[in-house]
Amino acid sequence: MLAVLTILAVAVTDLLRLVQPHLSFRAAQFMQMGWWVVLAVAAAIWVRPEGWAGAVAAVVAAAWYYGSERMDGTEQQQRPPSATFAWSGVGLIAVVACLAWLDVVALKTSPPDGLMWIALALFLTQTGNQVTRAVLLLSGRDAEGHGASGAVPSSRLKGGRVIGPLERIFIMVLTVVGAYHVVAALMAAKGIVRFPEISADAKRDPAESTAGTKAEEFLVGSLASWGLAGGAGLLAAMFS
Repeated sequence: MLAVLTILAVAVTDLLRLVQPHLSFRAAQFMQMGWWVVLAVAAAIWVRPEGWAGAVAAVVAAAWYYGSERMDGTEQQQRPPSATFAWSGVGLIAVVACLAWLDVVALKTSPPDGLMWIALALFLTQTGNQVTRAVLLLSGRDAEGHGASGAVPSSRLKGGRVIGPLERIFIMVLTVVGAYHVVAALMAAKGIVRFPEISADAKRDPAESTAGTKAEEFLVGSLASWGLAGGAGLLAAMFS
């Protein structure tokens, strides 16, 4: 229950972040703190005997919120983006893994299936995008999220922000049901679709420092995204 509540806390925190551009900085802060308080109180009332799990989940979600905000840069606080805080993405996955171990080995509790699936599905959407971006930043991608100078222009559509979550949820479900051949086909299909863009980037002047970066970015981003989906599938199998 501890791991699932933490996953849910972080996932809703990131989804609430989507409405922040339409709110004042203070209103956004109060909205996030309200969610953490509601989660902690609800867990204390309904989760027995681990009523404290909600408070732990709220603390982890708050730490992730402020770390990832610093990674992105916050216009209200006049702070530039910082790739150093991308380590918060790695830390989040490590914390969730440790809490899952505590649930299985020490506490020996399992959450309701419905709550688990909802939490994992929400986690693989916006939070999955954030963690994948953190991994890309750690690999050397521009901290502001723009492509390297002279790179192949990207589409104006933000399809990756939609396709990525759908892909992760799909892979998680396929992993749980054991359809590994379909997962392999999906990965191969993604490589084929992206091949023209990667090939065009590879044909650029080898003397340019940005030549080949599309292929590297594709590999790092895809592996991070698929790793999250596989981890979610493993977690679902552990609690099922």
